[in-house]
Amino acid sequence: MKSLLAIALGLSALMMGYQTAGAQEGCRAVQSSCSQMNASCEQKCQGGNNPSACVARLCSVPFTGCKVNGVWKSVASPTCLKTNNRS
Repeated sequence: MKSLLAIALGLSALMMGYQTAGAQEGCRAVQSSCSQMNASCEQKCQGGNNPSACVARLCSVPFTGCKVNGVWKSVASPTCLKTNNRS
């Protein structure tokens, strides 16, 4: 029963991620890779009071999504970036 619930939750999360990527068709195309955008985000976080919390909140989640669907969507910005280079 637990494994069935885990599978259902996993599929649900996967579908939500797909819908998010599909809704991001208006994103600005960029030449940067997901890794480059993540490094830039981490660098911006270094100037704050709590850099590790900033990286966890503003960089790690968008980086994971970018690696999956090529869309970098920051929680701190209403705009998004779309790349063909997910590395």
